Order: sequence, then structure tokens, then C-alpha cells
Amino acid sequence: MINIQAKNRILNLYKEGSSSYEKVKREEYRQLFYAIRPYITSNNKEWNMAVGEFLCNGALAFNRFIGLRPNYIDDDMYSMFCEFLASLQSLDGKYQGRTFFFHLGKYKWKIFRECNLLPYDEDMKTLLDECEEEINKLRFPTENKLVCKNLENQKEEIIGLINDIRSGLIKTRIHTALPFILTNTKASVNLKVNGVNVKAKISNHSQGSSLPRTEVAEGSTMTTSAPSKWTTTTCEIDIEADCLMDGLELKPNVILQNKEDNRYWTADYDFTYQVISTIWMYIQQQEDISGTWPPLPTDIHYISYQVSGSQIYDTMTTTNPALVYCFRGLNKPTQHYEINDSLPSWSAYTHQFAKVYAKSGQLKESIFWLNVSVEALVEEFIQKTATSKETLAEIEGDEYKFNTAEEILAEQFPEMKGKVRWPKTVIHTSVFIKLKRAVKMSDKAYLLKDVMKKYSIVNSNRNALFHGKSVDINVNTVEKAFGAYDWLKEKLFCG
Repeated sequence: MINIQAKNRILNLYKEGSSSYEKVKREEYRQLFYAIRPYITSNNKEWNMAVGEFLCNGALAFNRFIGLRPNYIDDDMYSMFCEFLASLQSLDGKYQGRTFFFHLGKYKWKIFRECNLLPYDEDMKTLLDECEEEINKLRFPTENKLVCKNLENQKEEIIGLINDIRSGLIKTRIHTALPFILTNTKASVNLKVNGVNVKAKISNHSQGSSLPRTEVAEGSTMTTSAPSKWTTTTCEIDIEADCLMDGLELKPNVILQNKEDNRYWTADYDFTYQVISTIWMYIQQQEDISGTWPPLPTDIHYISYQVSGSQIYDTMTTTNPALVYCFRGLNKPTQHYEINDSLPSWSAYTHQFAKVYAKSGQLKESIFWLNVSVEALVEEFIQKTATSKETLAEIEGDEYKFNTAEEILAEQFPEMKGKVRWPKTVIHTSVFIKLKRAVKMSDKAYLLKDVMKKYSIVNSNRNALFHGKSVDINVNTVEKAFGAYDWLKEKLFCG
């Protein structure tokens, strides 16, 4: 943004009055701030007043606890808040009172950031001691008794938070519900998540049966003997964790999203999902509860949480940030479909499996099925390319252990091609090798390097998953794999 434009925008906001700042988005605050940062202090009285109001409202816009609550909090938001505060502090005493409020908010935010979902330990003790020392150094203005009283109240709240963490009084209480049961009865569960002591209480609620004229007695539950999408009984879960939680902290996304969706994942849902998944797995191993599916991140539709000790420090109800709710009109015309084609190919069928798993947060399962799909796709390409039994036999024939060695040798030393007598050790002919042979024989030979590169992207975690190793799969990995798959399908079957 050109500096003069930024200056004029800030001056106009000041002239329009306090309500004008409500229309400014955080991104505009960021752009304006960096545009005028070298010119914050000036001899011009009107500019000093305008930039002071701008910095105050900007600090409010980025503050975690004051003003409009954000959907999530990332490191950039915290950094911008600190930047606005530091610049505001450089101005004269007119903003001193507000600066103190922001300073106290900064310490509270720092505690929430550094102590988020962690057990109390020596590192946390050191942090809290340092924060308390810095807070006690603050000397509030005494000329305005009301401002001073408000500052003292806020200070007491933060000191109370520090003491509650130290003494083990701090608790995060979470309430949510699932569209299926975790246990056959009411239950209480004690567990640890990342070193934090957690208690969970589960209560079930019968929804009746999908079958007509079937009733369930009050207080009873009903399930199917095998997993089913029909909801017969739901459950409510109350979780109590011996820690502080900043529920809006941004976490890596857990589902593959459409490009137009702005989906994300936050600490409250991440932690709750960990608790629920752990409980489900344990109880299934102990009792093999019938009719239940593995919990998905998208099964948690809402969360209410409260952070409290001797007083309440934070409370919020949120909907699942990874979900987008779609509403469709009731008066749309009836759709009619004619399915005259043959059944979908196995590659198309398994590709749909992969998409569903990716969009529900089951990323390992998604990569698993995408690899099944790409291997089916390769098989379809081989059948398309092999115009005779001889060609097919050549593509699928034995692979010798030292064939690659011959290729490498010939590439580096062309004069040695065919001169080394390699052992005829037969090994399993991989899908990779079959694809490579088929591409060389096809009209796509010019794409060989790109084809093998894209296949390797899809295939990169295949062996680990297929052979039972624990692999960390993130959304970025899944997105790249789907992109590579789509490229292969387009290039191998075009023309």
C-alpha cells in the first residue's frame, strides 16, 4: 500500500469517529500498520491523534480476549498484537491507561499460549514466576481512579490465574455429543493425554429405531449388531482436564477440503478428538461394543468449554471448524437419473473411497485407498497399452535384480552397455516397473519421467502403510497425492 493512501485512510477513520473502525478487517489493519510504521510519531497534532486511535483499535482487533472473538488464533495474530502494543507504547501519556490494559492482556495471552494443554512442570513454573514479576512491576496511573480500579481488577484476575495453575485448581471442562455410542452404559473414564490428567463422563440417549413401530424403554439403549449409519443411540461426553486450554489455537488441518472452503482445525477439537479416539479404542479392545464406528474428527459437531479455577477465565461454544453446513431449498424439482453405463471401474470406485476418507479426516485410510486406486489405474493403462498377448507378457514379465544396475552403468558409461554379465536373479515385478514398461511401449513415452515422478508421489507412503508401520500423514501429503493421481489419470488416458 502506498504510504500516502495509508495516511489518508487512517486520517479519514479518525474523522469519521469510533464506529468507523468496526468496519476495518484485521488484514487491512496489518497492511495499514506496515505502511505507516516509519511515520508513527510526527509533529502534526492531528496525525498523532489519528495514529493513536488507529493503534488502539488495531490492538483491540488482534487481542485474544477483548473485542470481537476470532475464529482461531495463530502466531501471526499474536505477533501483530505485540507490534501494535509496542507502537502504541511509544506515544505520549494520552494512551497510557489503554496501554496498561493491553499489557495485562498480553501477559494473559502469553500464559494461555505457553501453558496450553500441558501439565504443570518446572518450565511452566519459571514462566509463571516471570510473568508475575513483570505484572507486579506495572505502575498504573492514579489520576483516574476508575481506570486504576479496572486495571487492578484485571491484574488480580491474571495473578489469580497464575496461582490457580500453580495450585492445580485450573480445569478445562468440555461438553460435546456424538451421533453414536462409545459404551453400552453410562461410564466414567480416567486417562492421560500428552501427560495431562483427564476425566470423562459418558451418558447415552436412545433415539429409537429406524424400524417402524419399535419402541425403546426409557433409560435403555439400542444398537445394531454391526456398524450402521442409522442412529439409534447418541451419547453426551463431559471432559475435565487438569490444565488450561486455549481452544482457539490453530492446529494443522485434519481433512481434505474443497478449494473454496476456508476450513481449519483448532486446539479444542484436536484435544477432544484425541480423548474420544483413545476412549473408543480402549473400550473396543475391552468389550467389543457392537454397532459403533471409529470416531471421525467431523463427528464432533459442537463443543462448549470453560477454563476455570477460583474464577472463570475463558468460556466459549464453537461449531466444528472442519465442517461446512450446506442448506438446500425444499422446492427444488425432482431429479431423474438414467444409469445406462457399466459399473464403475475398480480405480474409480476405490478413488471415491479415498476421497470420502480424506474429507472425513481419516488421512491414513485415504492414502491407503488412493494407492489401491492408482495400482488399479496402472492395470487399466496396461490393458489399454498391451495390444497383444506378447506385449502384455513383456510388460508383466520377470524382473531381474540387476536390470537397474545395467541401466545406471550404460547411462554413465555408454561404452560398457551390454558388456557386463549380470546374474539372472529374478525378483518380484513391481507395479512401478510394469508402469515404466507400459509407458515406454505407449504413445506416452515422452512423459516417462513425469509419469514415474507423479506415481512416486502417490506411492511414497504405500509400503509403510501396507506393511503395518505407523506413518504420520498430514493434509498437505494427501493433497499432493490426489493432485498427482489426477495428473496421471488425465495424461495416461487422454487421446
